[in-house]
Amino acid sequence: MQKFYMPSDVREADSIAAERLGVPSVVLMENAARAAADAALSMSGGRGPFAVLAGHGNNGGDGFAAARHLMLRGHGVTVIKTAADDKYKGDAAVNLGVIRKLECAELVIKDASRLDDGEISAILGGAAVIVDALLGTGASGAPRGEIARLIRLTDGYENILSLDIPSGADPDEGGCAVPCVRASATVTFLAPKKGMAFSPALEACGKITTADIGVPAALVLPENPALTIYCEKDIRGMLPPVMRSIHKTERGSLLICAGSAAYRGAPLLAALGALRAGAGLVYLAVPDFIASEVSAALPEAVILPLPTDGGAVDAAAAAPMIAEWMPKCGAAAIGPGMGRGEEAGALFSWFWENWRAPLLIDADMLYFFARELDGLEERDDALLTPHGGEAARILGLSAAEVEASREASARLLTRKAGFALLKGRNTLIASASGELRMIGAGSPALAVPGSGDVLSGVIGALMASGLPVMDAAAAGALAHGAAGERLEERNGLRGTLAREIADEITQILR
Repeated sequence: MQKFYMPSDVREADSIAAERLGVPSVVLMENAARAAADAALSMSGGRGPFAVLAGHGNNGGDGFAAARHLMLRGHGVTVIKTAADDKYKGDAAVNLGVIRKLECAELVIKDASRLDDGEISAILGGAAVIVDALLGTGASGAPRGEIARLIRLTDGYENILSLDIPSGADPDEGGCAVPCVRASATVTFLAPKKGMAFSPALEACGKITTADIGVPAALVLPENPALTIYCEKDIRGMLPPVMRSIHKTERGSLLICAGSAAYRGAPLLAALGALRAGAGLVYLAVPDFIASEVSAALPEAVILPLPTDGGAVDAAAAAPMIAEWMPKCGAAAIGPGMGRGEEAGALFSWFWENWRAPLLIDADMLYFFARELDGLEERDDALLTPHGGEAARILGLSAAEVEASREASARLLTRKAGFALLKGRNTLIASASGELRMIGAGSPALAVPGSGDVLSGVIGALMASGLPVMDAAAAGALAHGAAGERLEERNGLRGTLAREIADEITQILR
């Protein structure tokens, strides 16, 4: 897993390092600069020259010190700074003063205000690597003045190394101002900043590496990060143990309420996902007129035929039947293929008010959640699993607005439910307590009919096993994403079937 922190947390860590550990800030800058020089040399293949674009804050100070280290290793460096010398303060002023006193032919310092665009472009064009040290994590608003001009002049270069974060990228929320540096790589100091995990800042960063600055991160950063990204290798540590003597009832029992006349495959796919994820028992509550075909297609599931009236489940008659099985189940997953008839809405209300175990709400049941939202009592054990369009309906936004503010949307979705999983590239999982996780696995191969039904079954099975809802959602989404990656590797991006995703889950969790 990779932990991301708020920029304010990292700035506070610098203060803690100085005040509690006795490491002066200028030493931290020196360590950061040495790491930046290493990254620049790695990027260039060990050849120069280098161009360093230095703003007037601490990021510029990192650039000044990095320029010195590059010069000391035998390379020519041109520093283009954006402010007069007397505008630099603190450690940045110290490092500017140092390179001024070197008076070395291999290290040239120029003022951007005294160069025209052609002169700057000539310097940039001759550099093996352009080091972006214009704006750090403390900057706010769109770049202006000489900084904005330099950023625009970097447009189109594919050899840019940004220090800490690309200038113009928002380290808090992940947006990009106009203009914004588009780096090939970013070396970030101490810990990655939360905004770097979100588009479009993620793309602006290029390849991200984290450099230590001479103090243990665990001693100076908060215990709880702003965001944690989970990858496939993290799955095994999240799964419940399986003892050799285990009984199927100890694996967890999941009730799935799904299906309708139009969507007969959805319950099968959800149940297949649950079984492939290790559920001990799957109780599949489906309309009675599809019960026999579902049983024939998946004999491993226990089929609960729900009484129907006029082609739809009779909620009043079905509820007591479901209630009988509730004590046997560790969780329920409801929604896949149920349709939006009023009887389905009545079933949603029954589950929300009466189900006394963790509850996963997907697909059509999200429609009723959105419709009934204002009147719902709060729960702390329900997981919503919407895609962007479903989330938009719940939040009263457009899908574009949700996509533009995925973190904020995921957090808002936890209202009333407790937990939310917002599907999409880099799926987000949020809790009402404030925890935020991102899934670092996935593939366009997963964008096929029934894929979400499989995901519901996988997560539902892990919830039923006793995993906390947050862990079950993360492990299930990781397994689903990793399955997509493996299918893409074997078969390409086209033609994946949802049942193949379910079958691949077993290999991921083995």
